[in-house]
Order: sequence, then structure tokens, then C-alpha cells
Amino acid sequence: MFKDKMVTPATPERVYTLCKILEKGSKSVAEIREKMEPAELTGDSMIYFPSYRAAAEELGLITNSDQMLSLSVDLEHVQSINAMRRYINTKLHTFPNGQFYKVTQAYFTLGTTVLSGNQSLASLGPQMTQLTGVSIDAPAMHAWRFWVTFLGFGYLQDMFFIPNANVFINDILHFLNISKGTIYSFSKFIELISPYAQIIIGTDVSNHQINYGLSNALRTLHDSGIIKLEHILDSSDIWNLHPLKAHPISGTVTNVTIL
Repeated sequence: MFKDKMVTPATPERVYTLCKILEKGSKSVAEIREKMEPAELTGDSMIYFPSYRAAAEELGLITNSDQMLSLSVDLEHVQSINAMRRYINTKLHTFPNGQFYKVTQAYFTLGTTVLSGNQSLASLGPQMTQLTGVSIDAPAMHAWRFWVTFLGFGYLQDMFFIPNANVFINDILHFLNISKGTIYSFSKFIELISPYAQIIIGTDVSNHQINYGLSNALRTLHDSGIIKLEHILDSSDIWNLHPLKAHPISGTVTNVTIL
């Protein structure tokens, strides 16, 4: 799901349920599969287990030793589905060559062009194939929508995805445990989050331009009282958010404070 091709059976809810089953101890592959996909209900026509088991293994949530599955993270990371989300968001940077990473990064480069034209994710396979250099089909885009919304990169309206990564960025800030009350230059702030957030920042920010989806995220976090964005006069470290005249931080920003 994250290392290579995205598959629809590997949903966040199935991965989480698998982890919760293993919360109290190791179990055999056969036992867990029977719990999640009872043979008398699913028969042989609905075999999803290998897909979400593989996703859980890729993410380091579980391990498989001699057909025995075990939880491989601290219990706090599967205490709730939101806790699992926060854990996964700190691991995405380890899959830069996977379809999920590439499609997410490509989508955020599109800026406001996503607001016009064909807005159905299922039809974006050819465009994502062109942008990423890897073959992306409609089922892969369906799988992407499950995870990109769950991980907090934006909001789904029918089959249209609006990029606003405020939940994802907040998870990264929580993980980094950045000092609260300290005023950081915007360059320093980007430097701090970049190892984990390049999936939406991109690898080249030399032009000091912040894309539409990340701009939405930062303004949402500002409005929520999680961070404070400022343009301090006489500062030479000036960055440009995507313009939004209706917002107090309408364009340029120089500093960020974690509240």
C-alpha cells in the first residue's frame, strides 16, 4: 500500500482492527484471518486479509514471524484510531518511492487547478501517471482517497478532494514537540517540519512559495489557535502563502509561533 502499489482492500479501518486484535498478544495468521474474514461469511471470493496485513507490516505496526503475527509498536500507538494516524504520519517519509507518496506530492503541486476541470479522483489516473512517472489506475486512486483523507491531508466532497493538510501538519508538530511560545522564522519552521512533511512541501522551496494545500493547512492551524502566523516588518525572511484576501494572513508571512 505504501511501499509500492495502492490497493483498495487495505483500508485504515481494517489495519486498525487488525492491530486491536493483536493488542493482547500474538496470534497465528490463520486465527486472525478467520476473526476478520470468517469463511462461512466470505467464502473464497472475498479475500482482503493479505492486503491490509501487508499494509500493517509495511508501516511497522505488526511483525510476522513463522506465521505468527505480533504488534510491534507501543500500545499507545493503537490506543485509538487517531493515535494510529499520528503514528503513521511520522512514517510516511520512509516511503518516497511508493505510489501513495508520489500521488500525494503530485496532487499538492497542482495548486488551485484542482478546483476546476474534472474533479473526480477516479478519473485522475492518467494525469497522476504523467506527473509521477509510475502507472496509476482508477483502483489506486480509490485506495488513495481512503488514506489521504484518513491521514488528514484534506477533505473529500463526493469524489472531489480539497487539499488542506492541517491534521497532518498538526500531527507532525505534536511528534516533534516543538517549543511552545518561541517565535521561529518561517525558514526555521519549514526546516523543522521538512523531514516529515516533504510529501506536501516538495523538495525545492528556494522560491519561498507555499502551495495551496499547505497554505490552507497553515491558515486553518492559525485560526484554530495551534500556531500563530505573522508578517513582522523589517524581517528579510519573507515567504508567500497562496493569496487569500479574506484572511488576516492574506499573502506573506515571516514568522511562526507554536501556541
